[in-house]
Amino acid sequence: EAEVRHAMDSRNAAFRRERKLYQRQLEEFYRQMKEDHDTNKQNEAKILQDKIRLRTLQRRIKNEELKSQEPDKVLEENLATEQWKRDWLTKIEVDVAKIRCHYAHCLDRPANRSEKKTRSDARKRIKHRVVEILARADSKNIPMETKEAKVIAREEVLHIIGEEERARLHDQMNKAFAKREHDKVMMRTKVETAKQEAQARATVYAVSVVSAACRRWLARKEMRRLCLERYEKKYDEEYHTFYYTNRQTGEVSWTKPKAMGVFDIPAKDEWIVLRDLHDFPYYFNASKFEIRWIPPLNVEVCGGTVEHSWWREHPVRTGPCPNFAGGACCLNEEDGIRYCQECFDRLKLNDKLPD
Repeated sequence: EAEVRHAMDSRNAAFRRERKLYQRQLEEFYRQMKEDHDTNKQNEAKILQDKIRLRTLQRRIKNEELKSQEPDKVLEENLATEQWKRDWLTKIEVDVAKIRCHYAHCLDRPANRSEKKTRSDARKRIKHRVVEILARADSKNIPMETKEAKVIAREEVLHIIGEEERARLHDQMNKAFAKREHDKVMMRTKVETAKQEAQARATVYAVSVVSAACRRWLARKEMRRLCLERYEKKYDEEYHTFYYTNRQTGEVSWTKPKAMGVFDIPAKDEWIVLRDLHDFPYYFNASKFEIRWIPPLNVEVCGGTVEHSWWREHPVRTGPCPNFAGGACCLNEEDGIRYCQECFDRLKLNDKLPD
């Protein structure tokens, strides 16, 4: 008998040691589960924030690129105007030289009737100029012959004709410049009007995009609200993971509804009774990932007494039932104690048995 008792005590001691080790492993399992859950939530939130920052940075880079690509229109217009003026002045000098050469050619060797008429007009001007030159020479007491005066008059007339052509071309340039500036103003006004119209269209488009985004956001929010009303997140005791139940259809799924997006349905903040590998009862809160080996203080426990066969002792010890008390239907009116459904059914069955 002593040897049997010693063997039983040794077996019970080994079971308790195994039990303590298993309890630590189970607590470590739930602790690691809670850490993984919190880490996943933090990672999802960080990924969402990183996406927002990335979109903001992309928009900022795009705006800076558009600004950097915009040319300095005032500087370009000034440079274009200066180049236009230089081209015109060059053209004026070339045309003045040409008209002087033409008149000199007409005076020397006219080839047709038109050039002869030009020679006739030029000779008249030279003749009047000779008189003016001789008069100036007499007024300054400078001796000058008519032949010499004709040569000087010829050069002066050619110079005057060139200056007249230069004045005419300058006037033509001023008119062209005024027309060019008017065309620029009209083009600038047209561009500005087109830009304002494009800005108005862009504003309308932006408003429509923002409105559509707001409607999508409100729709997703409404879908999440409906999912929270229709679905329930529960903890599976066998597989130690969460599943989702449709309250209306009773459909069960291991994955959350797609309408929730990056959000999740919160588990109900309640305690449930689970059994470990050794059939020991323990209490688990799926919302907080908290585990306890004794009943929580804020939960009513069944008032019945059951055999604690999980201790593997002989004789089998008895103690309080580890289950939670049921609803109003599990209240014993005789003693005022609330039982779990199993203990309440057993109590009713015992009351019906004959003495």
